[in-house]
Amino acid sequence: MGPQDPKDVTRDIARDLTGMAGELTALKADARQWLTDPVHADLHLRLGNAHAAVEAALVEARRRVRMDEEGQRPGG
Repeated sequence: MGPQDPKDVTRDIARDLTGMAGELTALKADARQWLTDPVHADLHLRLGNAHAAVEAALVEARRRVRMDEEGQRPGG
């Protein structure tokens, strides 16, 4: 596989992170519903932290995609 355009890679990463954020949201909901014992509090915390990290990465990836698109416009 040859070199890819960084703009395409950034767009792919943003798309993948969107899917990951959705999956983590579903996992958090399942954990809240089914794992109610306080012994699972650490799992709830770790899922929340993972979700926050993915959301932060997604915001950054979207920002970079937006910057790339603005750079392609005439006069940009």
